[in-house]
Amino acid sequence: WEIEVSAMRRPAAGVITHVGTVISGRPKVGDKAAAEVDAARRHDIMRNHTATHLLHKALQETLGDQAKQAGSLVAPTHLRFDFNHPVAMTPEQVERVERMVNEAVAADLLVQKETKSLDEAKKEGAMALFGEKYGETVRTISIMEDDHDKYSYELCGGTHLERTSDVGAFVIVSEGSVAANVRRIEAVTGRGAYRLMAQRNKALNQAASALKVAVDEVPAKVEDLQDEVSELKKELAELRARQALAAFDLQLSNVQTVKDVHVLAVDIPDSNAEALRMLADKFREKYPVGGAVVLSTGNILAGGSQSGRQRRRTSQHGAGKPAPRADSGGVLQTGEGAVRKIEVRRWGRKNFPRLRQKSESSTFGFFFSK
Repeated sequence: WEIEVSAMRRPAAGVITHVGTVISGRPKVGDKAAAEVDAARRHDIMRNHTATHLLHKALQETLGDQAKQAGSLVAPTHLRFDFNHPVAMTPEQVERVERMVNEAVAADLLVQKETKSLDEAKKEGAMALFGEKYGETVRTISIMEDDHDKYSYELCGGTHLERTSDVGAFVIVSEGSVAANVRRIEAVTGRGAYRLMAQRNKALNQAASALKVAVDEVPAKVEDLQDEVSELKKELAELRARQALAAFDLQLSNVQTVKDVHVLAVDIPDSNAEALRMLADKFREKYPVGGAVVLSTGNILAGGSQSGRQRRRTSQHGAGKPAPRADSGGVLQTGEGAVRKIEVRRWGRKNFPRLRQKSESSTFGFFFSK
């Protein structure tokens, strides 16, 4: 029979269990087993585990001693490290931590494993995880700067490299929040780091090719394009404002008078809320007293697809707002769509401020001058 082991558990101090899936045969209690290790997978795990210790050290050097481990995952493909810290790391801090780990990797430091009593390890300053249960005898991992000085010293029962240079390369993939005062870093090493850098290099080369510039000129080119897009958006907004104003000027000839109130309802396609406010101001200039205008950026005045309930709410009070008390009024028919009728009343601007209803396709505004 054969069992593929997928996980290891420590249900109690000194007890190790394995979790796996039966691939073939029928194992029975009492059967003898020969354990075989997937060497490539194990080495990937060792890289990520030793790199985790280097990362922990670099974080404390960069952020302070409060950056203690709050959880971790060491997998063949990547590592994940949670640590105590109240705010997001700055890009400069992330860069410094990544650089420090890679410098320790390049220094080819010795990784020393020892077994000793828990009391002895604590007296020597070994870092223990808060809340972790340890037996009387523990395993320590020392990453040595030289024959006497330790770069990192932690209690750890996991599998590790012989020297830090075997990590190969260390790349931080992300840094973010997972809980209050707890941050998380995800990173890759060795083969995973190579794959990530190859993917990024390919994407960068594709971007350079599309932009028709050299790779090192991509950031400057992107910045130039962003400035150009920003300027074009500004020009487009100005053009649309002029078009909206021209269209509105034509519609002013369609003003109706209802109960001594000058009323206009008009769609201004491809406009926005700011343009509606500008047009409403223009309407008030022409009709400073007794004027009401209904504006839309979509096609809701000529026809739309809102529900009957939405139509009733919008038509009665404008964007679902309760109507103030009215002196007198009348009704303006504006189409068969979302806004089927507007009840025009003598509401003062103080009582009826500017309203707008924004949906996926339109902005609706009701403006009134007393």
